[in-house]
Formats: sequence, structure tokens, C-alpha cells
Amino acid sequence: MRIARHAAMAVLAASAVVCAACGAGAGDQPSTAASAPDAQTPDADADVIRFALPSEPLWQWLGDSGELAEWEAAHGLRIEASQPFKPFTALVSGHADIVLIDALDVPMFAQDLASVPVIIGQYSSDGSLAATKRTSQATDLAEVVEGRIAMESQFGSTLLWSLIVEQAHGLDLSDGSRDFEHVIAASVVADTVESGDADACICQPDDSAAALSAGTLRPMYDGRSAAQIFAEMQGTPDRLPLGKVFLVEREWHRAHPRETSAFLDLWETALAHWHTSYPEIIAAYPEFLSLQTQEHVDWLTHHVTRNNWIAPTVHLTEADAQTYQDAVARLKAGGHLPADTRAPSVITNRPTPAGGQ
Repeated sequence: MRIARHAAMAVLAASAVVCAACGAGAGDQPSTAASAPDAQTPDADADVIRFALPSEPLWQWLGDSGELAEWEAAHGLRIEASQPFKPFTALVSGHADIVLIDALDVPMFAQDLASVPVIIGQYSSDGSLAATKRTSQATDLAEVVEGRIAMESQFGSTLLWSLIVEQAHGLDLSDGSRDFEHVIAASVVADTVESGDADACICQPDDSAAALSAGTLRPMYDGRSAAQIFAEMQGTPDRLPLGKVFLVEREWHRAHPRETSAFLDLWETALAHWHTSYPEIIAAYPEFLSLQTQEHVDWLTHHVTRNNWIAPTVHLTEADAQTYQDAVARLKAGGHLPADTRAPSVITNRPTPAGGQ
């Protein structure tokens, strides 16, 4: 998609307007988990971790279950969470210590920053699907060549699909290519296909559950996610590429080993709970997954049994880091990222309270 650096920074600058007062109210939504009914008020003198994230059911569960309050009391820490429009901007502007962000979004913005971002843990793989309208016979994106592809943006999941389309079909999913036309969806991506304004889409299963459960939107690639397809193509089907990750500045990470270790422990608990109880999580928090009916809940629950995008552990391995660095290198080689793009470091050794990296 050959994204010019100035275009990426324009997105960052625009989002800064929304997040100019991150932590002060503008562009933020207060964390409901931190004020769950059964949660005890943490010590006002506790050290604070400022955390920016999109709406996620597991964060809500941590508060509602009392896990967050118990963790805060045990560690003498307090998490101040916000949900800005662009979490990365919260990090850049100094209003967040840790952000949850798509791993492939980071290199585009990191190049022109004075600070050095590091990935300290994983939250998910890329669960996005390629889908088409019910009446189409297409089974993959090669069968809609020269068609219009709807997507949330030209970043994130679209970057991973660019690598898939290039390797699997020898086609170019870049913006402005002769192979496909980009359609940036103004609202729900699935609606763009259903309305006839696009021939296929790159969509998230939760956001598109209404159309997918009704059958008006049909998954391609046998319903496999971008992460599953990419991993199979690399010959590593059990090692899914990074999706959403926990990102911090390098200096914060070095100065806060205790906070880093405790924060990752909290999310290890959350991820473990998802893998034993995701039907209950989906049923309890449908609004956090854009689900409106029981039919949507049932469809997504069944989908997760075959395509569980939540990471099995928050901790990363050298193999995970290599897969990520290789993907960034391929994006640069294909012209999807500037040639001098710098990928963030990936922390693969588990932090301890006594030491940083």
C-alpha cells in the first residue's frame, strides 16, 4: 500500500486533536473496570500505571470479577485506564505509560519519534477475515481481482493481508494498485459489502457478526483468519503472528521493572481466563464485542472455537519476535512501509521485580 511517512504522521496528528487531553477527559472514556461495584478503592498513594486501550471485554472482566482490585492491593499499584480514539497518540503525548495497539501500526509512527517504543507483551493475533457478499462464488481475494475491497483503514490488518495476497496470489493489495481498489468504510465494514459498494472486505469477526451470522456476508479462505493463513504460509501454523500488543517507551520499561512484571502478570490471568471461559465472557459482555442479539453471540462463540485470536500467553518468545521482524522487513521490501522504517524492539525475556530487561 506504499504508505508515505507524511500520510501516517497526518493520521497521528489528526488523532492528537481527539486525544489532546488524554487522562483529563477529552477523547477518553473512563475505565468502568476500575470502578466496578465489588472493587475496593486502591491506596491513593499507590504507584500509578497509565494505560490506554480500546474497548475490550477482558479489561471489563478484570474489574467486575475483583481481579483488578486484588492485584492492585497485592502490588501496591493502581491502573488509570483510558480509551482514547488513538491509544498510540496517548503514548506519544505522554498521557499513557502503556498502550494496547496493533503491532503492525507501530513502525509507521515510530520512525519519526524521539522516543523508542518496545513491545513488552502480546494480547492477540490478527483475527480479521476476508469476506464477500452472499451471492459471490469467490473463495479468495484472487477471485475478486480488480474489485473493490472495503476495510477499516490501510493500516493494521490490511498490512498483513497485503503480505498474504502478495505471497499467495502474486497480487498487489496496495492502495492505488491496478489489482484492487480500496474502499475505506465510514461505519461497519460489512455494511459496505452488503450495500453493494464493495465486492469484498477485510473485516473483524466481532464487528461483522450480524452479517456473518445472517449469512449475508460469507467468509473466504474457509473462514481462516489473517493470522492463521499467514502462519500456515510460513510453515509455522502453531505460531500466529502478533496482532494487538502492549507497547511502552524504552526508558519507561527500563525504569519500571516491577510495574512491567506485575502488569504482565495481571494480563496473564486475564488471557488464561478467556481460554477457559470465553463463552461466558462473550455472553456477559456482548456490547464490548459489537454484538446485539443472541444469534450474534452464538455465532461468535462458535467462531472462536475454530479461530481464537486471543493469545495463549502474554509473554513473547524469540520466535515470536523473529516472525514480527520478518513481517516488517517484508512490508518494507514490498514498498508497503518506507524503506528506512524502524521496527520496535520486542522484549522476550520475562521481567522480574529486581531487573528490567
